[in-house]
Amino acid sequence: MLGLFFATMPIASRRQARLARKRRPIDAAGFERAMLGAGVTPTTARFLWEGLKPFYHSPLTPMANDLLESVIIIDRPEIEGLVTRFWIAMRGQDKRPAVAPLAADPSIAELGRYCDLLAGWSIRGSA
Repeated sequence: MLGLFFATMPIASRRQARLARKRRPIDAAGFERAMLGAGVTPTTARFLWEGLKPFYHSPLTPMANDLLESVIIIDRPEIEGLVTRFWIAMRGQDKRPAVAPLAADPSIAELGRYCDLLAGWSIRGSA
Protein backbone atom coordinates (compact mmCIF):
# COMPACT_ATOMS: atom_id res chain seq x y z
CA MET A 1 0.00 0.00 0.00
CA LEU A 2 2.79 2.42 0.90
CA GLY A 3 4.54 1.61 -2.39
CA LEU A 4 1.38 2.53 -4.28
CA PHE A 5 1.33 5.90 -2.52
CA PHE A 6 4.90 6.72 -3.60
CA ALA A 7 4.27 5.44 -7.13
CA THR A 8 1.18 7.61 -7.65
CA MET A 9 2.48 10.74 -5.91
CA PRO A 10 4.40 12.07 -8.98
CA ILE A 11 1.38 11.37 -11.19
CA ALA A 12 -0.92 13.32 -8.86
CA SER A 13 1.59 16.17 -8.71
CA ARG A 14 1.82 16.43 -12.52
CA ARG A 15 -1.96 16.19 -12.88
CA GLN A 16 -2.45 18.95 -10.33
CA ALA A 17 0.18 21.15 -12.04
CA ARG A 18 -1.74 20.84 -15.34
CA LEU A 19 -5.00 21.66 -13.56
CA ALA A 20 -3.42 24.67 -11.81
CA ARG A 21 -2.41 26.15 -15.18
CA LYS A 22 -6.07 26.07 -16.28
CA ARG A 23 -7.51 28.05 -13.39
CA ARG A 24 -6.77 30.89 -11.03
CA PRO A 25 -5.98 29.98 -7.44
CA ILE A 26 -8.35 31.18 -4.75
CA ASP A 27 -7.69 32.05 -1.15
CA ALA A 28 -9.52 30.80 1.93
CA ALA A 29 -12.12 33.57 1.73
CA GLY A 30 -12.86 32.81 -1.92
CA PHE A 31 -13.15 29.12 -1.13
CA GLU A 32 -15.55 29.86 1.72
CA ARG A 33 -17.72 32.02 -0.57
CA ALA A 34 -17.80 29.27 -3.22
CA MET A 35 -18.73 26.67 -0.63
CA LEU A 36 -21.44 28.92 0.80
CA GLY A 37 -22.83 29.20 -2.73
CA ALA A 38 -22.80 25.40 -2.92
CA GLY A 39 -24.83 25.13 0.30
CA VAL A 40 -22.01 24.41 2.77
CA THR A 41 -21.77 26.21 6.10
CA PRO A 42 -18.78 28.50 6.68
CA THR A 43 -17.54 26.41 9.62
CA THR A 44 -17.40 23.28 7.49
CA ALA A 45 -15.80 25.17 4.59
CA ARG A 46 -13.02 26.45 6.88
CA PHE A 47 -12.45 22.95 8.24
CA LEU A 48 -12.21 21.47 4.73
CA TRP A 49 -9.88 24.22 3.51
CA GLU A 50 -7.41 23.30 6.25
CA GLY A 51 -8.04 19.56 6.07
CA LEU A 52 -7.51 19.33 2.31
CA LYS A 53 -4.26 21.34 2.17
CA PRO A 54 -2.02 18.25 2.48
CA PHE A 55 -3.61 16.75 -0.64
CA TYR A 56 -3.00 19.76 -2.90
CA HIS A 57 0.33 20.49 -4.57
CA SER A 58 1.16 24.19 -4.92
CA PRO A 59 0.05 26.26 -6.79
CA LEU A 60 -3.24 24.32 -6.99
CA THR A 61 -5.82 25.31 -4.38
CA PRO A 62 -9.09 23.56 -3.53
CA MET A 63 -12.23 24.45 -5.47
CA ALA A 64 -15.76 23.45 -4.48
CA ASN A 65 -16.30 21.36 -7.61
CA ASP A 66 -13.02 19.38 -7.41
CA LEU A 67 -13.68 15.64 -7.51
CA LEU A 68 -11.72 14.14 -4.65
CA GLU A 69 -11.03 10.62 -5.88
CA SER A 70 -10.67 10.93 -9.65
CA VAL A 71 -9.13 14.40 -9.96
CA ILE A 72 -7.28 15.14 -6.72
CA ILE A 73 -6.47 11.44 -6.12
CA ILE A 74 -7.55 11.17 -2.51
CA ASP A 75 -8.28 7.60 -1.45
CA ARG A 76 -11.62 6.70 0.14
CA PRO A 77 -10.01 5.86 3.52
CA GLU A 78 -8.41 9.32 3.57
CA ILE A 79 -11.76 10.94 2.78
CA GLU A 80 -13.43 8.93 5.54
CA GLY A 81 -10.61 9.95 7.88
CA LEU A 82 -11.32 13.59 7.09
CA VAL A 83 -15.01 13.04 7.88
CA THR A 84 -14.07 11.36 11.18
CA ARG A 85 -11.73 14.24 12.12
CA PHE A 86 -14.52 16.69 11.28
CA TRP A 87 -16.96 14.81 13.50
CA ILE A 88 -14.55 14.67 16.43
CA ALA A 89 -13.59 18.35 16.06
CA MET A 90 -17.17 19.55 15.83
CA ARG A 91 -19.09 17.10 17.98
CA GLY A 92 -16.49 15.49 20.23
CA GLN A 93 -17.57 12.17 21.63
CA ASP A 94 -21.20 12.43 20.54
CA LYS A 95 -22.50 9.32 18.83
CA ARG A 96 -22.30 9.68 15.06
CA PRO A 97 -25.73 9.49 13.43
CA ALA A 98 -26.55 6.81 10.89
CA VAL A 99 -26.81 8.44 7.48
CA ALA A 100 -26.44 7.18 3.94
CA PRO A 101 -22.81 6.72 2.94
CA LEU A 102 -20.97 9.41 1.05
CA ALA A 103 -21.39 9.01 -2.71
CA ALA A 104 -18.54 7.68 -4.84
CA ASP A 105 -16.02 10.29 -6.04
CA PRO A 106 -17.59 13.24 -4.22
CA SER A 107 -16.77 16.85 -4.98
CA ILE A 108 -15.53 19.02 -2.13
CA ALA A 109 -18.96 20.68 -2.01
CA GLU A 110 -20.65 17.28 -1.71
CA LEU A 111 -18.24 16.34 1.07
CA GLY A 112 -19.05 19.63 2.82
CA ARG A 113 -22.81 19.08 2.58
CA TYR A 114 -22.32 15.52 3.88
CA CYS A 115 -20.35 16.82 6.88
CA ASP A 116 -23.03 19.44 7.52
CA LEU A 117 -25.68 16.71 7.39
CA LEU A 118 -23.77 14.64 9.93
CA ALA A 119 -23.44 17.60 12.27
CA GLY A 120 -27.10 18.58 11.82
CA TRP A 121 -26.17 21.94 10.31
CA SER A 122 -27.49 23.82 7.35
CA ILE A 123 -26.93 27.25 5.86
CA ARG A 124 -30.09 28.37 7.63
CA GLY A 125 -29.09 26.51 10.80
CA SER A 126 -26.62 27.00 13.57
CA ALA A 127 -23.12 26.74 12.11
